Amino acid sequence: MNEKNLPAISVIIPMYNVEKYVGECLDSLLNQTFQDFEVIVVDDKSTDNSPEVVESYREKFGGNRLKLIRSKKNSGGCAVPRNIGFGYATGKYIFFFDADDLITKTAFEELYKIAEDFSADVVHCEQRFDFRDNTKDFSSLKPKTFQRGKLVTEPTLETDDIAKRILDFHEVRYLWYAWSKLIRREFLIENKIETPEVTNVEDMLFCCYLVACAKNYVRVPNIVNYYRRREGSITFERMEAEKHTRHWLKALIGGFEHAEKFLDGREFFRENKIAKFLALDSFINYCTNYFKDIYLNYSPVEFDSVIREEFAQAKNPVGLHAFIFAMMNVYRQTILRLHPEAIS
Repeated sequence: MNEKNLPAISVIIPMYNVEKYVGECLDSLLNQTFQDFEVIVVDDKSTDNSPEVVESYREKFGGNRLKLIRSKKNSGGCAVPRNIGFGYATGKYIFFFDADDLITKTAFEELYKIAEDFSADVVHCEQRFDFRDNTKDFSSLKPKTFQRGKLVTEPTLETDDIAKRILDFHEVRYLWYAWSKLIRREFLIENKIETPEVTNVEDMLFCCYLVACAKNYVRVPNIVNYYRRREGSITFERMEAEKHTRHWLKALIGGFEHAEKFLDGREFFRENKIAKFLALDSFINYCTNYFKDIYLNYSPVEFDSVIREEFAQAKNPVGLHAFIFAMMNVYRQTILRLHPEAIS
């Protein structure tokens, strides 16, 4: 621990029914070359022995370095547990971690040094390793990312031009996973940034807020995360068409409301409507991308019925309706410019 008896890093881990994996996750933390950190595991009302596995590691971490917080009810996602865990965090930096993933041995040593050297609000890793349960040889794993554009080859301080950052965000120049970042805790508090409690879009919105608010945002080439792809996780849950549609419509509606409220609370976005539009457009594109494979499962009438039911539950649909109407007009004008024969 540091001179103030507070840890350098608070590791926050949401957990639900991962008794098979959480031990490996905690082992990868115990193996860190940098040990000035605390671990806060928030159990989202697991129905298996996940909490007991975590309890068995308490002595290995020594003292009060490992905390287990038990939620009273299942939230169905990682946002609520993350926010609960954040309330218990005391470290200078926050590192969000998934209970079924692993981390490289020198991850905290590398990221902490970079954060201190740059006085960073956010240290952003651009790539990760993916592996599956049957993976034996981790040395053969190849770096992966959905981030577009040229990757950095050394720690690089991002521009302080927020408009440029939002344009890059719109062009998918940022890896959206919350667990790909080391974040200064006071920065999150000062900017009132929490993980949005909207399932499936929380990471994307959270990253957008970081990009929009951080003074010192640092990209690094370091690859520290081993991301486990497994059956049964929330990310890879298979859903039938209507459930899938309603699921993403809820994310679209709730996420838009959250994003618009957050952006409108910042003077920069109140004065820079184009930047706000690009941020919201990034979110809309992200959500609607998940509808593309299910459109053909519906007749127009059936799809219309589902949309009406979900939109009727929106708390404040005006902003979303206005945005969609504006985008329809933009796309229509674009088509007419490209195909003027359509109106001849």
